This record gives sequence, structure tokens and C-alpha cells, in this order.
Amino acid sequence: MKVGKFDHVAVTVSDTARALKFYVGMLGLKQVEQHQLEGDKVDEANGLKGAKAQSTRLMSPASPEVLIDLLEYYQPPGETHITPMGSVGSCHFALVVDDLPGAVAELKAKGVPFLSGPVNFKLTEGSVSVCFCMDPDGNYIELTEEHKH
Repeated sequence: MKVGKFDHVAVTVSDTARALKFYVGMLGLKQVEQHQLEGDKVDEANGLKGAKAQSTRLMSPASPEVLIDLLEYYQPPGETHITPMGSVGSCHFALVVDDLPGAVAELKAKGVPFLSGPVNFKLTEGSVSVCFCMDPDGNYIELTEEHKH
């Protein structure tokens, strides 16, 4: 088997409206689609019984080919379980910004929690600064700024 292109990443949220305030309102992603998920095929694909959910698809204007799906499950009721960074089962995705210190300051002023401030890593060519924040449900997002030297 050989994988083709990368399509999307899904993030489970407890409240789509609250998540959109973060992902669209604060991070600047764009909503491109929203649809309901339910029925036998959804149950079969997800390994659930009686699943009812909503999928809201987001994209970054700079990379419209990769989508972020916000999934809110109405049935069955999900558990709130935040897996600490570094634990098996934790995951994150990265978004590139132009001014990482400015982005961190702006998001912190809006109450977004961060695991760290920007940390710089030297690469073979240039460097990259990264830090991790959390969405309203505790999902991890890496913010990164590339430095070409």
C-alpha cells in the first residue's frame, strides 16, 4: 500500500459554536462546510451505535487542500478525556504563523492557554520557533514560525 495525499485531521469538540469562535474567530481559519452525520453507514464507519454528530470543515486559505474537521457528537454522549502531552493517545496538528511572539501575545490576551512560550530549534537550514496552545476543549495546537537563514 502507498498513501496518496493528506486529506484532513478531525478534532472532537464539545460545542461547535464555541470551537468556531476559537478556530475561525481567533486563529483565522475559514469554515467551508457543515453537515450532519448519522445512520447505519456512520455507525459502521465509526464503530458506534446510534451515532449522531455534526462535522464542520475548516481550512487555512494558504493550504486549502488540507481540512480540519470539528466533530461534535450528540449521540452517544462522549466522555471528556484530555490526554496529557507526551502520553500515548495525545495528538496535535501544527499551524504556521508569520509572527509567533505576536500571535502568542494576542491569543494569551484572549485567554487561550499555552503549554509554553516560543522555543527555537535550529535546523539544517534556518530554524523554527514553536509553542503549543489548547483549544477550548483541551486539544493541542502547535503554532510554528519558520526562519530561513
